[in-house]
Amino acid sequence: MYGEPITVEGTELLARALQHESDHLDGILFIDKLSKSDRKSAMKEIRESDWFGVASASGLNPQVKVSPHSTFGRNL
Repeated sequence: MYGEPITVEGTELLARALQHESDHLDGILFIDKLSKSDRKSAMKEIRESDWFGVASASGLNPQVKVSPHSTFGRNL
């Protein structure tokens, strides 16, 4: 609440969820952690998805961007 650091311990699913959410705070997405070839495949699927096309047709022009934050050497 006041910006003080906290420690939260978790195992298994809770640990994964905590890491996933803290990654979001650092601007890191799941696809940022994929290997280069897997990321390329995932990005292709995103661009070919129905929702991506619908958004483009509606003038929303979705853009896929690379995080401006350091990914600490995670496959980028």
